[in-house]
Amino acid sequence: MKCSELMKILEDDVPARYAMEWDNVGLLTGRRDREIHKIMVALDADKGVVEEAVRQKVDFLLTHHPLIFSPQKSITDEPGTPEKLLKLIENGVNCFAMHTNFDVVHMGRIVCEAMGLKSLAPVEMTCTEDGILKGIGTVSELERPMSAGDFAEVVKNTFGIEHVLLFGNKRKIIQKIAVVPGSGRHMEQQAAGTGADLFLTGDIGHHEGLDAMELGLTVIDAGHHGLEKIFVDFMGQFLEKNVPECEIILSHTKCPFDVK
Repeated sequence: MKCSELMKILEDDVPARYAMEWDNVGLLTGRRDREIHKIMVALDADKGVVEEAVRQKVDFLLTHHPLIFSPQKSITDEPGTPEKLLKLIENGVNCFAMHTNFDVVHMGRIVCEAMGLKSLAPVEMTCTEDGILKGIGTVSELERPMSAGDFAEVVKNTFGIEHVLLFGNKRKIIQKIAVVPGSGRHMEQQAAGTGADLFLTGDIGHHEGLDAMELGLTVIDAGHHGLEKIFVDFMGQFLEKNVPECEIILSHTKCPFDVK
């Protein structure tokens, strides 16, 4: 199929209009009239993913995090984003990102569903459509209360994470949870405003953790990669169902850091 046809399928499910103003989603490299036969799905367009896409002669690289965030003054063989852009363009690999628009439509919900929980409302509302509140993250409730420490084990087992950071008392009994996969840094106030007992997110630093605890929240930081890696399998299944004529390759990258 044409790239433009594939883009329509993706954007019908996850409209670009839901993305935050600062974000950069959609087609980032490539031609809309390119024929697409092989699609790779990855969380990030890092060097290894780009090299794998080129090696496997991929036509379309679908990522969650956009390859291009800041303006590029040149596209050369300079290491980093310029070199990756050059490699994609030279090898005819179209690159497409679904970031905060995917967060609004799917991310919080599918993270909760993986743990057997239901999404009740967004943590931060960004828009209303057809009377339905949409936004970043989701609020959920456990069927029965448990300790924060026990819930941390649920998170680790569900997402295959070796370590999480827990700010607060691990023995605290929790039931209502605010979930913001990826980076929830500076969203402590919004999470506390939902009435949640616990904030499940990533990228929480020392000061944000202290601030959250002062707001009465226990925080589980599962890492930016830890929860959002679910994007790869979810979109792989979506494409296999909706684009059966294309070959789908899933690129499962590991967490970029280790805890020793």
